[in-house]
Amino acid sequence: MSQDGIPTMVPLQRGGIPFSRGATAASRLALTHLRISDEAPHRQAKAVSEAPAVLLVDDHVSNLVSLEAILEPLGVRMDKACSGEQALRFLLREDYAVILLDVRMAGLSGFETAALIKQRERTRNVPIIFLTAYGRDDAELVTGYATGAVDFLQKPFPPEVLRSKVSVFVELFRAQQQVRRQSELLRQKEAEARDAALRAAGYIDRLRDFTARLSEAATVPQVCRALFEQGLVAAGAKAGTVNLLDVEGEALEVVDAIGYPESVLSRWRRIPMTAGMPLVESLREQQAIWVGSPEEWSARYPLMDTRGLHEAALALPLLVKGRALGAIGLSFARPRTFTEMDRAFFTALAHACAQALDRVHLTAEERRAHAVARAAAARLQMLTEASDAFDATNRDLSVLLDTITRQVAYFLGDTCTLCLLSDDGTRLEVAASHSNQGEDGAPLLPGEGLRHFVLRGGRPLLVPELSQDQQRELGQGEALRSLLCVPLRTQGKVVGTLSVGRMGPGRSFTQEDQELVEELAAKAALSIENARLFAEQQRSQEELRRRAEFEQQLVGIVSHDLRNPLAAISMSAGLLEKKGELTEPQKRMVWRIGQATERAARMIRDLLDFTKARLGGGIALHRQATDLREVVHQVVDELLVANPGRRVEVEVQGEVRGEWDSDRIAQVLTNLLGNALAYSPADAPVRVDTRLEGEAALLSVFNGGDPIPRELLPRLFEPLTRGALKEGQSTRSIGLGLYIVQDIVRGHGGGVEVVSSEQHGTTFTVRLPRAAG
Repeated sequence: MSQDGIPTMVPLQRGGIPFSRGATAASRLALTHLRISDEAPHRQAKAVSEAPAVLLVDDHVSNLVSLEAILEPLGVRMDKACSGEQALRFLLREDYAVILLDVRMAGLSGFETAALIKQRERTRNVPIIFLTAYGRDDAELVTGYATGAVDFLQKPFPPEVLRSKVSVFVELFRAQQQVRRQSELLRQKEAEARDAALRAAGYIDRLRDFTARLSEAATVPQVCRALFEQGLVAAGAKAGTVNLLDVEGEALEVVDAIGYPESVLSRWRRIPMTAGMPLVESLREQQAIWVGSPEEWSARYPLMDTRGLHEAALALPLLVKGRALGAIGLSFARPRTFTEMDRAFFTALAHACAQALDRVHLTAEERRAHAVARAAAARLQMLTEASDAFDATNRDLSVLLDTITRQVAYFLGDTCTLCLLSDDGTRLEVAASHSNQGEDGAPLLPGEGLRHFVLRGGRPLLVPELSQDQQRELGQGEALRSLLCVPLRTQGKVVGTLSVGRMGPGRSFTQEDQELVEELAAKAALSIENARLFAEQQRSQEELRRRAEFEQQLVGIVSHDLRNPLAAISMSAGLLEKKGELTEPQKRMVWRIGQATERAARMIRDLLDFTKARLGGGIALHRQATDLREVVHQVVDELLVANPGRRVEVEVQGEVRGEWDSDRIAQVLTNLLGNALAYSPADAPVRVDTRLEGEAALLSVFNGGDPIPRELLPRLFEPLTRGALKEGQSTRSIGLGLYIVQDIVRGHGGGVEVVSSEQHGTTFTVRLPRAAG
């Protein structure tokens, strides 16, 4: 071993077969070490560079130099190993597009090296091209391919041939790297989406808990404590302050604070509305102020030195229906980027706080305290009952519309009418109407001017006392005294109106009534939108169901209608074939017609079976005493005639008899065996095994070759599913064979399983109960 870790070249051993006698005990010990190293974490692996890498392995330096010169035009990185041991060390830290491996080398032979490469999970799928300067014999070829080689080149070989072969694997490696990068990017995006969803759910839970706590607060200090004890924690802030406008509206005054030193609070006890500070600015502009870093703070408020107080801050105005109450300030220990979700949460936090403070101020007035409390309770009950009623009927639009008008009229007035815009958006149409007077009550229809005000302006209309002209316009007579009309909005657009009227004197609508009707209208609009979406979904599902049924029926009709002309073609071809005066070209043409007709007939039979399985409740079976061995030999003989040169090995263990439909079992075996012949190498045999296992018979069909793609396995037995064929292979299958196989087997009370891997090939196993259950 040289000092740089490269094994010293020794005379070439002539063994060549895996683990030849030329491998020394020291080499075997090194190999054991390499296997152990392979189990270590992959953290030592190099990052994949832009250019793919190719590993060249040969115990002759001159051969390595030649290979490097041949592959240089490909623009790839090349690592050169003088022995199998050194190649294995290279593979511990690099991913290669392809390995060019000399067969006969000192120490580890090429076959031994390849075997070790294929044992490792990381290098198992790296393509290996064997190179040899000696004559190839069948034993060496078998050994090479058995150890996982994709090609076998004999020196000397044309340089362009090697470059062409290597370039294919280099491009494949590039494509695989691109797929991995895209997969990683997709995983990152999915993780970000999951994180965002979790954050959103967390914010919703925290906001719900916070609003629940606020609902219990009856004084300003209680509101502040709720904000600091729950809202501050939920926001992740380290300090906070609540400031309210004084009576004159000229300054903000601190009513409560937490986390700030007294020296700072003493300067901020009263902040004039003319000061250039975040709290004042947020209230003056009626929007939140977001400062994410000290640098941003210094750029925005250069005269305010807040070093040591915070790394990020925000100011939130306390607004109730546009009316300013004060502002909230929050400080954070670290710089922060305020996402859209963060901003929505903090805004909701401030909105909830503002509502709580507004409620506290209202309840502080002793003379109105009980009335406000009763009104709030009644309002909550009304909204809850109305919401429950809306939710209970939001699957049927017509029932929902009647429920909305009935609930609103019951709680808030004497008559209620709900109008929706027509499909072209040019007119209002009565969707539902209810009067507490019964059927005598006419729909409440605001005139063109009133409708225009609500629809175009998107604002509610409150008429505490209707004039005589307005009463006549509404068509309700003098009994109607007060009107309230609010827009219905979905997704920011006005889609209709909700009108409520009261009869009799002294029952005028108030501003509080308007707010309640607006909330009911918002809930009603949401329920209407949900009902429409549900109805649309039902229509779409019904359309999909009808389309699927039509397609299946069409398949059945087409299949039946094609049988007669095909039978005529087949009969004509048979008659022509029996004539003795046909020339050889004519005979071949007639034979091709017969073969094409048979293929078409098979496709039609598959379509008919598919139609029966889907629409007719399954394929009909005619059970009788059946010898599975006879069925197997019959099917194998027929397929061998149609596939000359192929080998099918049959192993029948004992007498396998049962109550089965022999024709359908033959169809099952024909499909499985036909697939095995189509998807396996032409020189590889296909094996059919039958045996008894308890009260069931097992029928297995095995073939070598490439495994079934992993992503195809879950839907392998679905209709119209076909595997990918190799270049040069062809098939006329329409992808119904395995679906029909499964339906026939299930009709017998059995099941079919498939196991497919690169090491063990593909095996379909059919389990058939011997007696009808």
